[in-house]
Amino acid sequence: MVRQAESNYGDGPVVTIGIITWQSRELLSGLLESLRDNAPRVSSEIIVVDNASTDGAIEMIESDFPKVRVIRNRENLGVAPARNTIFREAQGSYIVLLDVDTTVTVGAIDTLVGVMEEHPEAAIGGPKLVYEDGSLQHSCRPFPKLIYIAMEGTFLKDWFPRNRFMREYTMADWAHDEIKKVDWMYGACLIIRKNSLEKIGLFDEKFFYLYEDVDLCFRARKLGFDVLYIPLATVVHFLRREQKGVFHPRVGTHIKSITRYMLKNRYAIIR
Repeated sequence: MVRQAESNYGDGPVVTIGIITWQSRELLSGLLESLRDNAPRVSSEIIVVDNASTDGAIEMIESDFPKVRVIRNRENLGVAPARNTIFREAQGSYIVLLDVDTTVTVGAIDTLVGVMEEHPEAAIGGPKLVYEDGSLQHSCRPFPKLIYIAMEGTFLKDWFPRNRFMREYTMADWAHDEIKKVDWMYGACLIIRKNSLEKIGLFDEKFFYLYEDVDLCFRARKLGFDVLYIPLATVVHFLRREQKGVFHPRVGTHIKSITRYMLKNRYAIIR
């Protein structure tokens, strides 16, 4: 049983819940409903950054969720810049980033905060992600190698689904039932200790989409911070990212992100 966080945080919220949206009104509505129905016990605020949507998402928030703070971007700046806006505007001691295609379960936010309170050496944590049917997503991974990328992003994954490299990369031979230090986790839901960002830095905005989460975790681990997988908290993640492969559907963007990550962090050729 994880204790609830009872620290003295002053007058501000304990946790800032940050969401970015682009043309995802229905998904966003479902996520905000889940946050309202399963509201954390610790004090919280919700910030939504809209990347120039034209689907009525802003009007929906203003009508149905008036306590949610909305920040509007004039253009779609991508994931990393929008999430950096959340970092800069957050008042909480912890920031929980949620993809718009997620919903939270009862106690998930409180559990994430409680575990982070008990592990001050951790800068980043993440819950167990499950598909809509409740089955496990393999959301925590070792840092990418070329063989892992080749296996996951090409036909080789389908031809050899149980090969050693895919099992290593998805950590498929581990039960995913206990708190564990890992290299990185999907950015669909991450809890981040705000004051650790002073050392780690914000998301690298040269990643438009994908691998910005891997890069952030890499920098945290390089500085000696822990990244924790926290299966005591559960978040539902709807998009089947594992089955699409990293080169689908935005091939060019994915390849650019992979190339930047490898040249920056694995080979230290660029910054």
